[in-house]
Amino acid sequence: MKKFTKILTFAAIALSLTSCLKDKGYEDDKYGINVDEVESYKIINIPSTNTSLTVSNTYARTAANATLTIPVHLSAKDPAAEPINVSLAVDADETKITNYNNTLAAASRYTRMPAAGYTLNSGTATIASGSRDASTTVTIKPGSLSAGRYIIPLSITGTDKQGYTISGNQGYRLLLVIITN
Repeated sequence: MKKFTKILTFAAIALSLTSCLKDKGYEDDKYGINVDEVESYKIINIPSTNTSLTVSNTYARTAANATLTIPVHLSAKDPAAEPINVSLAVDADETKITNYNNTLAAASRYTRMPAAGYTLNSGTATIASGSRDASTTVTIKPGSLSAGRYIIPLSITGTDKQGYTISGNQGYRLLLVIITN
């Protein structure tokens, strides 16, 4: 009889909790994820094939100049309806460099690459109408640098069209460059 009472009590509690699964406000899109709003998002980012926000390369000081391609992507339900010029620039704020270096051992930290060591070639990536992707390039000049570990914080600074949002967590990349002798 005790076992039957326990089972009956558990069943009554379980049935009473099922009413919590019905949420009229959520079903009517008064709060929670609004599907129509999410489908209208147009987010510009610098995609990555890994979980890191870094692009890393090693060059000898005697190496020829090297070009790094920086991809830019439109994350949206539909491809771009118009050409979108996305502006990129080297970030002057030291916060990203400091935060990244704080995750590394002291001997593995990076210093900001001097401006003479690289060129941001156009600073603009144009996403063509009907597309989602574009790119720009950064030229690294190993011969102008001493041996060391360098970092270039590259950020999206804006677009020439209204209605596009720069990604908060993928709106930048840290370009890591190691120059060897």
